Amino acid sequence: MRRLFWVGVGVVVTVVVVQRGRKIVAQYAPVAVVDRAERAAQDAGRRAETFVATFRREFTQARTAREAELTAALLAEGQPDPDDVRASGLRPADLRRGSGHPRHAAPAPDPEAEIAADEAELGYSF
Repeated sequence: MRRLFWVGVGVVVTVVVVQRGRKIVAQYAPVAVVDRAERAAQDAGRRAETFVATFRREFTQARTAREAELTAALLAEGQPDPDDVRASGLRPADLRRGSGHPRHAAPAPDPEAEIAADEAELGYSF
């Protein structure tokens, strides 16, 4: 509770200092200097906004291109694209069994039987 109190005090002091500072600057600074500083701040804001928008657009394009490269590099020859598989509604187990559709798939074999078949095919086991 003490921390919250001191955060509130800090916020109030900051607001008061900023308001008083603006009054003092308006009172003693020449109008031309204030206008020039205001234009410079607006120009910097526009440049920052342009930079951020350009960076975001280029980053998104580069990320998409790199994702496509990695997906192409990781897929085996003849393996379907993961996005296509997701869109078709097939599960990976259905593809391994060679089923065209999950509703028409054969019942899942016993996992231990699959392991035994794999070990027999590979010729070793752990």
